[in-house]
Amino acid sequence: MVIIYVGENLDLGKEIIENLNNFLNNIDKLLIMGVGNTLKGDDGVGIEFIHNLINYYSNKYNISNNKEINKINNKIVFLNCGVVPENFTDVIKKENPSHIIIYDAALMGEIPGTLKIIKLDNISSVGFSTHALPMNIIIKYINSFIDTQILIIGIEPEQLEFGNKLSKKIYKKNEKFIKLIIKYIDSILENEQ
Repeated sequence: MVIIYVGENLDLGKEIIENLNNFLNNIDKLLIMGVGNTLKGDDGVGIEFIHNLINYYSNKYNISNNKEINKINNKIVFLNCGVVPENFTDVIKKENPSHIIIYDAALMGEIPGTLKIIKLDNISSVGFSTHALPMNIIIKYINSFIDTQILIIGIEPEQLEFGNKLSKKIYKKNEKFIKLIIKYIDSILENEQ
């Protein structure tokens, strides 16, 4: 497993790096969920994140942004959940990942662009703008069926206006986060060989 040092943190924050280093140990299967609405500005950041990961790996593996569910070597699963992550609970149960990362725009009262780990016991105080079901209900449901570790990463949006694209600030921060996650994924895939 690759360990990312805080000095190479790509301006993402010490908490994110340390939590990811700890979280991504002893992985059997990693499932990454991108959540959001691409029609509402920065709320689409989770979907953009998944699309970029799929684009990065699409030449080497048979994955495509035309599918909501993409798998690499039965070790990595990407889910484009849109605004209904609850619709993917059967897929999650079937895949039975050892680790799940959920990435979404989150109203946390932080400076726009701030990436933050959302603790499960604080999840109800965070605003996820587009979900039909509250995120804490979805997580409780998943945990009632499979033994998995879940890490929720929120990014504070700058704007959520209907019809807008990602703001420049959120786009740039998302790009840095993608580069970091690619390092971890590459490490997981290398360890499989």
